[in-house]
Amino acid sequence: MDTSKPVDPRDLFSAKDLVIVITGGGSGIGLAFAAALARSSARKIYLLGRRLQNLQEAATSINSSVITPVQCDVTSPASISAAVKQVEQEVGYIDVLINNAGVEGPKHTDIYKAATISELQAIMLKDPEGWDTAYRTNTTAVNTVSASFLALLDAGNARRGWVQGKRTHQTRAEGADYDASDERTSQIITVTSISSFNRTVTAGLAYTASKAGATMLAKSMANFLAPWGIRSNVIAPGRFPSEMTAGAATEFPVDQVPAGKPGVYGDMAGTILYLVGKAGAYVNGNAGHDISWWLVAESLLNSVKQDFECVLQA
Repeated sequence: MDTSKPVDPRDLFSAKDLVIVITGGGSGIGLAFAAALARSSARKIYLLGRRLQNLQEAATSINSSVITPVQCDVTSPASISAAVKQVEQEVGYIDVLINNAGVEGPKHTDIYKAATISELQAIMLKDPEGWDTAYRTNTTAVNTVSASFLALLDAGNARRGWVQGKRTHQTRAEGADYDASDERTSQIITVTSISSFNRTVTAGLAYTASKAGATMLAKSMANFLAPWGIRSNVIAPGRFPSEMTAGAATEFPVDQVPAGKPGVYGDMAGTILYLVGKAGAYVNGNAGHDISWWLVAESLLNSVKQDFECVLQA
């Protein structure tokens, strides 16, 4: 490892010249990503979402010359195909796909208030259709959207001089023109939730289960996409301001959220710039618990304590 080389954070943590697609980019975390990436010199950012007005307002508020709103329903293969076709015609490749679209699904936070088995059953069985909606958006769409953009991600690799198609080793194409200091390959980033690691139900059972599915799917993609030179990473946020968390608590005990508060824009901006920048070129198959261990530390400690007590009793 050559430590004599100069290190420039502006180069390591930069989205300069990247073409990026973000689903669910009109609000919340997706909007935070778009703002940070646009202000870090991304070449083009496509914001995909169902509510066109939200996307247009986001583009105007950040930089309409960089951000292109695309109305798209991630649960509709036809809608996704139309979005892919637009990006292909306008640019011809992408460097990063961010699967950020998500829905909460049916709430089950009253599950701890149940006083009888019948009350518990009623809470668990309510809104079965909401489970389908949660899985279609939070889990199935991760597969559908990722698969639909694979050819453009492969084209992004070719632009950087990497050999296209399936390979056993990561090599540059013979005669390719490329920046030897830039070892990044195309990447899929999937936004799940710290809820996918929690034992405690903080939103809903469908949300927890569908986000856990998305986390595992993204980790699997890191494995089977590796021979194709496409990376896959996960961001599993704790509590951040968004439409989903509007009106929720803003202060927490440190045994639930060590920082005692929700994350802020700078936390999410730093995370995404690390992953898409040269600093994150080696990262693949990572599930980053960003930023707060929302109730996970407590449940893990309780689990260890219970296991330890069982050993003592034995």
